[in-house]
Amino acid sequence: MSKQFESIMEGLNDLLDYAQGDKTKARVRVAEAPDITIAPLHVYDREAIRQIRLRSNLTLKSFAICMGVSQKTVESWESGVNAPSGASCRLLQILEKSPNALRELEIISVAG
Repeated sequence: MSKQFESIMEGLNDLLDYAQGDKTKARVRVAEAPDITIAPLHVYDREAIRQIRLRSNLTLKSFAICMGVSQKTVESWESGVNAPSGASCRLLQILEKSPNALRELEIISVAG
């Protein structure tokens, strides 16, 4: 089989898995760099956002500052009025996988 055919078949199989509910198969392949695969943006509900914030040990205000949004925005996410998109979803995805990322990258520090 040709490399192109294998790539098409892999994509079709991933599409079938995705259609059957396996959202982990949803990936974006970068045409300019075929060896790079980018995970899809996750959709976060209000409770997931709250849990990510709490696991990061941040107040609403501190979390908002770290996310680059207002405290009212985080409150609206956590109440389900609005939902994050774009870069906010990607940062939430990072914090979900690594709750201490902000400390490890020295974006925040805790005195003491």
